[in-house]
Amino acid sequence: MPETTLQFAEIILIACGLMLITRSIFQYGKRTRDWTGVAKMFYQRVSMNVAEYKAYRLGVSAFILGVIIRIVNLTLWPV
Repeated sequence: MPETTLQFAEIILIACGLMLITRSIFQYGKRTRDWTGVAKMFYQRVSMNVAEYKAYRLGVSAFILGVIIRIVNLTLWPV
């Protein structure tokens, strides 16, 4: 039962994280019309507004938490 709950939480967190990251990328691209800046977003600082930054950080946090849950799930209940 706990492994099923962790699997469900892992999938939800990773999916939500990816959706929030994608949302912030599209918000930035639509606002600035600089679609090459989207590629720079991952390795260089770009000027995002508050809503884009919050969505991006929340998405990264949710994604990382989903990966951590995946590691814990595989450690406690190996396949």
